[in-house]
Amino acid sequence: MTIPVIASSGAGSAQHFVDVFQETDVEAALAAGIFHRQEVPVSEVKEAMRRNGIETR
Repeated sequence: MTIPVIASSGAGSAQHFVDVFQETDVEAALAAGIFHRQEVPVSEVKEAMRRNGIETR
């Protein structure tokens, strides 16, 4: 049996999303505050992930 774990907090740049998928075995990542505070646009994160071959929705 596996239990999904969702951790939130700590992302501060688009590169952090790339790093979490390239350096760990996670299947998903969550962030909200950086988008609500308009620190990083969602489009910037999606573009960084696309450039690095990481699928997004």
